[in-house]
Amino acid sequence: MKAIRIHMAETGDELRMEEVPQPDPTADEVMIRTQAIGVNRADLGRRRTVSAGAQEPPRIPGLDVAGVVASVGAHVTNWHPGDHVMALVRGAYAEYAVAPSVLTFRPPVGMSTIEAASLPCVFFTAWYAFQMAELKRGETALIHAAGSGVGMAGIQIAKALGARVLTSAGSDARVERGRQLGADAGVNYATANVTEALLRLTDGRGVDMVLDTVGGAIFDATLRALAPGGRVVTVGGHSGQRSPYEDQDLAKQGQWVRPMGVFNKAQEDVDQRGWAQMTSWFETGRLRTVVQEVCPWTEATRVQALLASRGVFGKVVMEVR
Repeated sequence: MKAIRIHMAETGDELRMEEVPQPDPTADEVMIRTQAIGVNRADLGRRRTVSAGAQEPPRIPGLDVAGVVASVGAHVTNWHPGDHVMALVRGAYAEYAVAPSVLTFRPPVGMSTIEAASLPCVFFTAWYAFQMAELKRGETALIHAAGSGVGMAGIQIAKALGARVLTSAGSDARVERGRQLGADAGVNYATANVTEALLRLTDGRGVDMVLDTVGGAIFDATLRALAPGGRVVTVGGHSGQRSPYEDQDLAKQGQWVRPMGVFNKAQEDVDQRGWAQMTSWFETGRLRTVVQEVCPWTEATRVQALLASRGVFGKVVMEVR
């Protein structure tokens, strides 16, 4: 099969389309013939996995696919060849991808394959972050980076859960688009004092829950505007490392900061209850995805550069043709 792999070298990294062996599903996996691939910031990661000076093996990036079931493992009874599905996978940039059955989902009724490919990583990340933080109706939730895929999803899910939603972005235009998705107010972190703005928007109390995909100085400013009992769920951090913090100092105020991995949380939800709730919201129009651009997967290098430049609001999806 054809796949796009990252080749990493000291002189620079590149994506190459090449022939690789087709995977076989294990007993609890589903093999999907890929029709569309959702692109995420995580795809840009070039984390080394071998010791310094050793040759890094090429690998297939990508977390989101949508397509048709090609075959299933011996223990899989809920999926059959020909089913239209979307899934969380490791290695989406390929003609075929395998996913655990529990991480394979039926798209909402009426949703296109392109739209379905944009959903899994970002909507599940936001959903399980709110479950981890036990976000309650009436609380104030802060969703950083309105223009990111997780931000786009998080604003809508937090609103559907009954929270008052604040958001942030690096421009007034992106803050305004976050408001159009349902945020009650927003902060331009490129021009505003984030701590002061958040305290002003909460009448000095601070925010109850934060979904932070930004990190860096924004994380530091957010901690200073956390309400008593406030919780911060961190996912990635494209603006840099978060400053050290003392768990004991936070605990005195009933606060905490915890990282989250979407694969682990989604696999724990063996009955897919989270997706059942979100499916109903998609089918009634309460949730929607935002796909800025659709392009052939042969343009993966350009697409990743566009995402790295923060030139995307929502998602970009690649078609496998």
